[in-house]
Amino acid sequence: MDLRHLQTFHIVSTHLNFTKAAQILNYSQPTVSQQIKFLETELGHTLLNRVGKKMYLTPAGNIVKRHTENVFSTLDNLTRELKKLEKPAGSLTIAAPEFYCGHYLSHIIGPYVKMYPDVNLRLLCCNSEETLKLVSTNEADIGFVAGNLHQSGIERQLIDEEKLILVANPNLTADYSLQQMFDAYPFITYGMTDIIQDCLDEIHCAPKTIVECGSEEAIKRAVMGQAGIALLSDMIIEDEINQNELQVLSHFSTNLPTYLIFPENLKDFSTVSTFTDLAVKMWSLYKSTSSHEDF
Repeated sequence: MDLRHLQTFHIVSTHLNFTKAAQILNYSQPTVSQQIKFLETELGHTLLNRVGKKMYLTPAGNIVKRHTENVFSTLDNLTRELKKLEKPAGSLTIAAPEFYCGHYLSHIIGPYVKMYPDVNLRLLCCNSEETLKLVSTNEADIGFVAGNLHQSGIERQLIDEEKLILVANPNLTADYSLQQMFDAYPFITYGMTDIIQDCLDEIHCAPKTIVECGSEEAIKRAVMGQAGIALLSDMIIEDEINQNELQVLSHFSTNLPTYLIFPENLKDFSTVSTFTDLAVKMWSLYKSTSSHEDF
């Protein structure tokens, strides 16, 4: 039995349209029709019937479709299993918030490409929610997210926990209590996540006005420009605090977790596993240094 004929029937039976099948298989429509006829002759059964403009599977067609689904599912699994043994190569798309891209991934990408020159890396800067969406829709192979984001089918690995600090421009803080600060100035955030709400509950404060920004860097710049107050990771604002460009209003007991995420079905692929292993190692190394020096 010719596997090509089975594949053609599998595509036709899925879409019940010769034209669509021909486009997918890059065959001419007469070639598709001919292969179906060859298969029907070999099996001794009619597999497809047409009533008007609609195509239907015969009882024999339904039986063959059920088995071709199993056959091609097995072949796909075989291909995936073999690919796991291959040396890292091809494309690898990584998504992460802007701060992670600039302060962590910029140090990881160079060594990774040097070790695996056949991998073409693509780095996307976006917030944590967008990163999770990109990974869940297979538009990114690996992601780095802040906060307790999770979704079915997505593997996540805790790689860091950052301290959260409420900050403002020093020019705005004179003679104000915390709640008065929230009443007088907007609270600038990338979203009212559970962690952010827990921190506000800890200091018994509620924002009067909320302004949402797409990145931590944009939030930091807005606060430095006296646009409002914000709750940010200590890593993001360490330099600005040391240089008295930002003033600490409050520390919190709640930490902000950082997760490395990827689809569960990719965890054994060499391109993904080699990058995640290196990222975990070098992220920890970067965190352990006393200053933001290159590795």
